[in-house]
Amino acid sequence: MSCRATTPVRLRHRRLVPLVFLVLLVGVHAAAEDPTARGLGLTYRSVFVPGSGSAHMLTVDLKQAELRVLDARDLQASALTAQQFLERTDATAVFNGPFFDVDGSPMGLLVVDGERRGALRPVDWGVFSIDAQGASIVHTADWVEREGVLQALQVGPRLVVAGEALALKRQAARRTALCVLPDGRLNVLVAGSPLWAGDLAGFLKDQGCTDALNLDGGPSSQLYLSRAGIVVDEPGSSPVPVAVGIFVKGDAEIVRPRSCSCG
Repeated sequence: MSCRATTPVRLRHRRLVPLVFLVLLVGVHAAAEDPTARGLGLTYRSVFVPGSGSAHMLTVDLKQAELRVLDARDLQASALTAQQFLERTDATAVFNGPFFDVDGSPMGLLVVDGERRGALRPVDWGVFSIDAQGASIVHTADWVEREGVLQALQVGPRLVVAGEALALKRQAARRTALCVLPDGRLNVLVAGSPLWAGDLAGFLKDQGCTDALNLDGGPSSQLYLSRAGIVVDEPGSSPVPVAVGIFVKGDAEIVRPRSCSCG
């Protein structure tokens, strides 16, 4: 049995609760208890990364939701917080994106709505992209310029490759990561407290990710989700020039299965 929030509920990084919030198209209530069920555009849950700590996890079905790279310059700003990006674009959720230079320019390949905004850098990173066939992550050396790329960003390091976690330097930081699941869905993880890189890679592998990519972290890591009175707010220490927005298609609502105690 599920219940719906009738007044705004805010979840902040200081108090993660073990609930699952499901953003789904109206008419698929029967699937609400199963976060992996078909028909869910976006699911949110708090998770624990063994050896490190708590984090936010989003799962995105690109058949029901759209993921877009957002450039603050298109919104008449040099940089914005995740909340500001969301408020100016009507996204359902926004998280930070790739690395950027001191002048705000992208440090690598960047494609926004089919328009190339940054050039590929010859570095040991990965490229996340979306085209008509779906999402993928490849090594920089394996990137092939082609028509039809809708969104793309270059960043690194890669965390999971072909289902295997990579060996990484033992460094802890606030982190944002993106991974592709075998069925084409995406997992997005944002941590407001430091996570060890190796712990994160192992966790994403255990979540079933075939390929995963570390995005910008530290003070840039941030997430803002707002839907049907539910707000998940993980603020960063500074605004960012590029972010990633998730847009749920059609009418949607958030269902909270099993429990209603958000505190």
